[in-house]
Amino acid sequence: MDSASVYTSCQNRLLDLAAELTADQIATPVPALPAWDVRQTYAHLAGISVDIGHKGLTPPADDETTARQVAERAEDDLPTICDEWRSATPALLEVLARQTRARYALPVLDVWHHENDLRGALGTTPQTEYADQIADFVLRGLARGWDEALPGVRVAATDTGQEWRLGGGDDLALRASAFELARAVTGRRSIAQITAMDWSGDPSAVAARLPTLPAPERDLEL
Repeated sequence: MDSASVYTSCQNRLLDLAAELTADQIATPVPALPAWDVRQTYAHLAGISVDIGHKGLTPPADDETTARQVAERAEDDLPTICDEWRSATPALLEVLARQTRARYALPVLDVWHHENDLRGALGTTPQTEYADQIADFVLRGLARGWDEALPGVRVAATDTGQEWRLGGGDDLALRASAFELARAVTGRRSIAQITAMDWSGDPSAVAARLPTLPAPERDLEL
């Protein structure tokens, strides 16, 4: 995955978006992140950049850490948060370039998904750029840890031609766009939504095993 390109592209769009938001939009709850509104989501993005780039945090950040990031910026307005995020990013990118362990790609997945979380909250269109890289990163990791006692799944991205094998068999097949696959396997689709995707065979034994982060209780539109 081209971590620097994915991260900076998402960040640039989010910074441009932040400059256009009204006060009501800034206070909009984010359904994919039910504890946060739009401003708090930006606070987390700034906080994770500071923590990894300047404080030596090793990803992933646990819930206590992300809550602290938001709480530390509770009195900051969105422009202040964006300025901090922008300033902290060069140091973060240096860490991402230096570290080769897969966990250091997690901030990249984080910003890509949070961009779409925010777009969903604000009712705008999804951003699908780099969905192929995000889907590939997560599905390759999922394949490495797949329980061989489960049915095997052949996963295909209908728009990019990519394929992944979960397990050794072809008991089931799942077809979707790279964007939908990326969202589904990273906790942005409910189990009901995953079950309703384009499957060959009965997915009931594996649908709950696909998300690498907790699936939302309610369906997400984006």
